[in-house]
Amino acid sequence: MNIRPFLPLLLVGLIGTASCGKSSDKPKDKPIVENPDDPDDPDDPGPTDPSQTLIIRFGGDSYQSTSVLQLEHRKDAVLLLLETDPGWTASTNADWIQLATYEGEAGKMGLLAGFGANAFVPRSGTITFKSGNNTHLMQVQQAGAPKIRLTIDQVRVDFILVEGGSFLMGDSDLPESRYRHSVSVSSFYMAETETTNALWEAVTGALPYDGLEDFEGHFEYERPNHPVSGVSWTAVTETFLPELRRMTGLDLRLPTEAEWEYAAAGGVHKENLTYAGSNTLNEVAWSYHNCDDKQEVAQLLPNALGLYDMSGNVREWCGDWYAAPYDNDDGVQDPSGPASGTEKVVRGGSFWDSQSVFGHGTFYIRCREAQTPGCYDGCWGNSGHPDEPECFFCKETGFRLVLIF
Repeated sequence: MNIRPFLPLLLVGLIGTASCGKSSDKPKDKPIVENPDDPDDPDDPGPTDPSQTLIIRFGGDSYQSTSVLQLEHRKDAVLLLLETDPGWTASTNADWIQLATYEGEAGKMGLLAGFGANAFVPRSGTITFKSGNNTHLMQVQQAGAPKIRLTIDQVRVDFILVEGGSFLMGDSDLPESRYRHSVSVSSFYMAETETTNALWEAVTGALPYDGLEDFEGHFEYERPNHPVSGVSWTAVTETFLPELRRMTGLDLRLPTEAEWEYAAAGGVHKENLTYAGSNTLNEVAWSYHNCDDKQEVAQLLPNALGLYDMSGNVREWCGDWYAAPYDNDDGVQDPSGPASGTEKVVRGGSFWDSQSVFGHGTFYIRCREAQTPGCYDGCWGNSGHPDEPECFFCKETGFRLVLIF
């Protein structure tokens, strides 16, 4: 969009420089992405009253060629006053930025920039001003929605924004979690709940229990809001996730172990708690003490970020290969674990676990376990005995999704 008003601009204020299952043949609905907490229409250019006034000057020593404007995710408007010779132009490369000429008191004119509400991940656009031989590029950066809802074939999954930061990962008192060390993670979105039966079926057309002896005669098709379990890391990463990415076009994956622990501990809130959201196990976790089977997701209290069941219900796969102790170099940004291994990290504990390990149990947010990615392993701990049978170890293992940007 090109605008040709009469007046000019100076940079001040807030602008910074610089299988046999129950499959369905009905056509699937197109995935929907929305912000469930913001009723504003994301296509609305924003309020007509500006929340701030900024000035851009093209003449003299104060002329600068670039600036950055930071916005919240909600719709907004900013008044841009120009100090320059007549004949300037303004244009934008983003359809969520609307430009309109503005005439104020005493004949002053400028540009009213309206910004639509953002229902998705952080985004950026540019407003380009030209006056004579000078060009000013304003980069507009808008924060992502605090919650994103993805709907696939009428099944909803909400993602919570986890703002990046640094934290102390691990627990030097636990052999498998040694040694405590400083880690930084970038911002990401994490699913509010563990992946449900309903979502797995919506993506793959069946449930993973079909054909598994451990689930013979199962009723999981009648439990859509229970977390999916009995899924191997291999099935998640080679079947479910590729199809989900194809359907949505989104960068969805398993969390790294560092992302999982950071989110379980409350992220930027830095909750100093034993479990994800409480020091009282029964407030936040389904476990051997209060149930004899997995339960529907989001029935107990969430943690400070609004994430449910990160302690208890089902264990959750992470993307990392397992190794203990940690590589404890401090200050690593976005670690993703060893380059190779034989087992993958699982976190959070399950409904079958009891509180018995070092006083905390597997529900402790620093506790870590390992499982072979294909789920089948020697029943006796790979003893080497020729008669050792293979057992299925993922009956209580599920996962939750991460959306990155």
